[in-house]
Amino acid sequence: MTEPILAVDVGTSGTSAALIVGDQTTLLKEPLTGALVWPSAVCVDDNGFVVGTAAERRKRSVPRRYIDGPRRAVDAQAAMRLDDREVTGNEAVAAYLAEIGREAQRVYGGQVWRLTLSVPAGYLPGDPRRDAMVAIGEAAGFVDVELIPDAVAAALDPHTGADLRPGSLVLVCDLGANWTASLVRVAGNDSALLATQSSTAGHDLEALLIKDLRTEGRAWLEPLLAAPGDGGLRAYYEAIDFVRRLKHQLGDSLEVEDHLTPLTPPYKLSRAWLEAFAEPAVQALVASAHAVVGAVGATLADISTVVLTGGASRLPVVEPALAGSLGHTLRHAPEPELAVVRGAAQWAANAESRAVAADAPSWRIEPISWEIPGGDAKLLRWNVGEGEAFREGTVVAEVRTGDERVYQLTATHAGALLRHTVPPGGQVGTTLVTAATRDAAALAADPPTQRLQLRTSGSWLLTPDRQVLVECDTTGRHIRSFVIATGELIGEFRPDYGAGTAQGARIFFDPEGRLSLIAWDTEGTFSVWDVETGKLSTRFRDSVGPVRVLVDEPSWRLAAEADGKVQVGRYRRGVTTLWDLRTGERLERTGDETWEQRNPGFRMRSPTDAFSTESISPDGRLRALVTSDLDGSGVLSLQDIESSLEVFRVPAPAAPEAEGFVPRLLTSFTADGKLLLANWDYADRSLVDAWEM
Repeated sequence: MTEPILAVDVGTSGTSAALIVGDQTTLLKEPLTGALVWPSAVCVDDNGFVVGTAAERRKRSVPRRYIDGPRRAVDAQAAMRLDDREVTGNEAVAAYLAEIGREAQRVYGGQVWRLTLSVPAGYLPGDPRRDAMVAIGEAAGFVDVELIPDAVAAALDPHTGADLRPGSLVLVCDLGANWTASLVRVAGNDSALLATQSSTAGHDLEALLIKDLRTEGRAWLEPLLAAPGDGGLRAYYEAIDFVRRLKHQLGDSLEVEDHLTPLTPPYKLSRAWLEAFAEPAVQALVASAHAVVGAVGATLADISTVVLTGGASRLPVVEPALAGSLGHTLRHAPEPELAVVRGAAQWAANAESRAVAADAPSWRIEPISWEIPGGDAKLLRWNVGEGEAFREGTVVAEVRTGDERVYQLTATHAGALLRHTVPPGGQVGTTLVTAATRDAAALAADPPTQRLQLRTSGSWLLTPDRQVLVECDTTGRHIRSFVIATGELIGEFRPDYGAGTAQGARIFFDPEGRLSLIAWDTEGTFSVWDVETGKLSTRFRDSVGPVRVLVDEPSWRLAAEADGKVQVGRYRRGVTTLWDLRTGERLERTGDETWEQRNPGFRMRSPTDAFSTESISPDGRLRALVTSDLDGSGVLSLQDIESSLEVFRVPAPAAPEAEGFVPRLLTSFTADGKLLLANWDYADRSLVDAWEM
């Protein structure tokens, strides 16, 4: 990616920005000071807005034209009175972003049109302030503006989250002007904010410090604050800067002392006092952290890590309180006030992964279009409903052109309309385009394209969501998971059998829905593994190795039929042993050949497997079923349900090593209906074929 992107975190007291060009990210320095955090300040003079340090320097001369933390006005969707002029928060922040944009262009050496803005986690989808922030970015001169919640950005900061696995739950505690606890599910560019809770703790702490300063310095500070004209306002701004400076110094010192002005008495602030002031805010943050975890039905054990960010995260009292209550070691980002912009830059740098490719041509679906005489028109009505079939010559829709003529848009061949691309009353361009499924005759004349073929020496299982194929090696050496749509390997588990070697293995689902590997050897040792965690659940041993193994998933029992025979009158019968798969306890040993009639739930393969002998496409239009040729070999037949016409037929692949062997065949459609699957089981291998639908 070569297009430059500017990422900006507009904070209440400080703003940071990063320029992303290709795989290079550069934090932008404030031009007047060289600092990586720009003061979030705006001042209006006779020539317009000045921002950052320039605004800080102007506030002594024109304090009534100065704004500290202009985004607060966006939060409140309010306007501010600056001397004789009214300014909205949107105008002030747009001016600020425009100045940062000019600095980015200077560093880059050209135009920067794309902006990634962090927004408070409390700006949830549908919040009008999100629209306001996009409008602000556009007003600042950016063409493409995208938003990322600050908590999500903080979780993606490479300094704290580089080792997190996709799907990890991260608790982000942001101690800025507001103290916010947010739960984030990390998944790269698909990371999502799950829950958030915020308080005004940062503002409240600052207000307590100002109050203490006024109390301690009542004799000399109150006259300064009460000075007429601009003098009192200057004194107020100086007092705010003073307590902020002392608060940050206590991160490294037990006590600090300083003078508001060279002529005022000293004011002393100790860490113990600061911690006492901050204690209610810290307890509120702890409560918020527990609340957001519980809000999504998670527990503290589900949390992968806790990330501390924001300037106040340096307060010594914060980490012990959070770590003690949450039971997690906390991660500190270096320069925590930059965590959000670093994470936002990481997210912006991966913008290419958010590209959406055009839908590929499909066997069943084709575009249909009509050129509109005279150009633009208004759609009057659709005469064919979504999902409804039509014949050749059917009037699919009607439009009215600008010269008030009504045209009927007819179908040149039969099909079924997939969707209405324009609502009635909507404008149609020079061409109206939609999509339809082809009719059965057209499908039968044009076989579908085979997408992939997967093979194994063991067996395949299709997960109930019909999105993932699980391969189980016949001796249980490995379990692999593949995304059907791409054939991509997404997981592999290799169990450790110690000194032993499995003779057989199959995949089942336990009663809680967890994928489990059940393996056995010739000595009669059975092992049960949780595939997702890789943990051994149970291991037990029979007196002899099995010749047949069946499992009852709902009751989570195993039946092992052994080689040994027992004498029953004049007859010798096979021995079957039933086991509890949770505990490894032997439940029953029987020579009764009717035991399966008394226990009908036992199967050789998982009944949860989404493969079956007959399946229907998600739209209900196609049926895939298993049938036989005249020679008895298996055949996959795909039929159009409405017409009962066979549109596709596939015989079983040849098996030269086992002449006359008829493979077992099962079939399914993927959840989105885009692929037809066939599972062929032979004596020594299993195949899965997939065709484009």
